Amino acid sequence: MTISIGQLNEEKQGLQVDFDKLAKNIKQVEVDLGQMKANLNAINGAIQQVNKLIGMTGDNPVKTEDVKKV
Repeated sequence: MTISIGQLNEEKQGLQVDFDKLAKNIKQVEVDLGQMKANLNAINGAIQQVNKLIGMTGDNPVKTEDVKKV
């Protein structure tokens, strides 16, 4: 059985398509990860602000350990 240049080129094209799809998916995951980290930081900031306001009421002082760092 022999392999022709045409068959090798077809295989290469198929692999290139798979490579390009995977690279595109990886880029999208990186964008999504960045957005999720930004959301996480925003929520953490909101938690810190609420803890500060709770502490200002004087009823229930908040420990600094309650605030999670990202």
